[in-house]
Amino acid sequence: MKGVETMSDLSYEAITPEGLVIRPGGAGGEPLLIDADTIVLCAGQEPDDRLAAVLRAEGMSPYVIGGAHEARELDAKRAIDQGTRLAARL
Repeated sequence: MKGVETMSDLSYEAITPEGLVIRPGGAGGEPLLIDADTIVLCAGQEPDDRLAAVLRAEGMSPYVIGGAHEARELDAKRAIDQGTRLAARL
């Protein structure tokens, strides 16, 4: 209804100024660029903001939410809520 497409069986290759490079079908697929000016990355269950630090050093302003921000008592509902609210603000 909102034009959202979900994808599975893929690997994330790179975040570029043009968007997100993925490889459908795992390592055997051809790289595909998804045009994007904003990327929300939701991965992992350990608090880890190393990527955010690298992005800040390169002059970007990442948001760290969900388990990347606070994995103690990880709650999928809370992470989904944070992601939804952030997406609405962006």
